[in-house]
Amino acid sequence: MARSSRRACRTTLPAACAAFAAAAVLAGCGGSTENAASPAASPVVDLPAGTLVKDGQITYCSDISAPPLTYYDAAQKPVGAEIELGDALAAQLGVKANWANTAFNGIIPALQAKQCDAIITQLYIKPEREKVVDFVPYMYASNTFVVSAKDDKGIKSAGDLCGKKAAAQTGTTVADYLSAQSKKCVADGEQKVDIRLFNKDTDALQQLRLGLVDSYGTTLETAAYVMKQQPDTFQLVGEPFNRIKVGAATRKDDTALHDALTKAFAEIRKNGEYAAILKKWNLTGDDIAG
Repeated sequence: MARSSRRACRTTLPAACAAFAAAAVLAGCGGSTENAASPAASPVVDLPAGTLVKDGQITYCSDISAPPLTYYDAAQKPVGAEIELGDALAAQLGVKANWANTAFNGIIPALQAKQCDAIITQLYIKPEREKVVDFVPYMYASNTFVVSAKDDKGIKSAGDLCGKKAAAQTGTTVADYLSAQSKKCVADGEQKVDIRLFNKDTDALQQLRLGLVDSYGTTLETAAYVMKQQPDTFQLVGEPFNRIKVGAATRKDDTALHDALTKAFAEIRKNGEYAAILKKWNLTGDDIAG
């Protein structure tokens, strides 16, 4: 997808999720929503007056279209793991969180134009981006393998894929990973991985659901949402791979907010909120400490 490394790596969501997300984005596109979560009674982290675009409120630019990280629920309220993380950070600063739905390809310009205070939207930390914004790393994005919950076919890691059928979406980092793993299998004297590539991620998942392949490779985030929607149907195997850090972006000249968010993030890790959010959304594999 156009989010380049963000979306191309994550691939697409299950068909029902994609339809729901698309409808939700159309309903909320360009909008700004203040979450009801109350700010901390007394801020844990001091934020100098005048730091935020609007006093008492931190506005996050976010492309709210990516379950389970950011999406709209049936009531058109922003929900997801990143939404909860942003709300938790706001509480540490003693302010309310406001979510401004922003197209991903214009999200950094929106920040620079002070349409928001920070970006939280699975923005990969890349050298070219670090030249124009500062980051507060808060999680990883990664890939994983999914197998049937009833029969894992003996697959416990990528090394067990030799001679097995593995599905993935064409053009993704998972497809490249499978190709490299297949070559390794052959070099080790084992059968190559029987790689089945599909134009849609949903088609690759369907192959596993029907038992036509032994594993399905996708992003951990997509897999987490699939498992949340279809509990007891699938399971993850092996350790997450192709990991890249994701961070909250602030303007280069806004060191006060960058430092405050850094302290706020340290606090929610310390008090257990961070771990609880990742666990709730099946994203413990993306823990920044992992």
